Amino acid sequence: MSRNILLFAVFSVASILLLSGCTSNNSNGNSGDNSDAEKSWLDTYTPIHAVGTGSNNFWISYPIDHPNASQPVDHLPWVLNSLNENAVIFVVHRTGCVTCQPQADRMIALAEKYEDNVTFYDLDITLGGETEQKAYEAYVYDPAGPPGYIALSVLVTVIEVNGEIEYGWHSWEGDVADEELESWVRDTIYYYHINSGS
Repeated sequence: MSRNILLFAVFSVASILLLSGCTSNNSNGNSGDNSDAEKSWLDTYTPIHAVGTGSNNFWISYPIDHPNASQPVDHLPWVLNSLNENAVIFVVHRTGCVTCQPQADRMIALAEKYEDNVTFYDLDITLGGETEQKAYEAYVYDPAGPPGYIALSVLVTVIEVNGEIEYGWHSWEGDVADEELESWVRDTIYYYHINSGS
């Protein structure tokens, strides 16, 4: 008799929890709608990096360490098309490349974390075809000019300069520390948010 009571009690508690909404089918604990959380950080965020020509700036033209310093960048059509929807981030790398995989992994993780706010391209050269073509085209954003090294990480956004909306970008060859990289990604999203009309 006590066993039946115990089974009934367990079944009742499980049923109440299920029906009351205390459980979720969403494994990450979110309701699936991040818009309120995104708006809250975007509406109170202060960017760290401003427009300029140095290594700690978003660039409008090639930076001071580039052979074409101060000349405009010929932005790629697939980047410009993607900017109609979101800020753009991408990484050029090769699967199996011991030195560039950690940076590629960081970029991929940040793209997943901010997936609602960025369009991400994982430009793994080993995939060939269109991906490889885009990877080689992406070196138009090489911060120091030829030769190009991997991993190449690039952020592109829209940014206000002297009352005009411009394409702002930043890039690195090699590794960037997690915290620093995330601050750049957040700045990229923030500038897009306030300057794209979204």
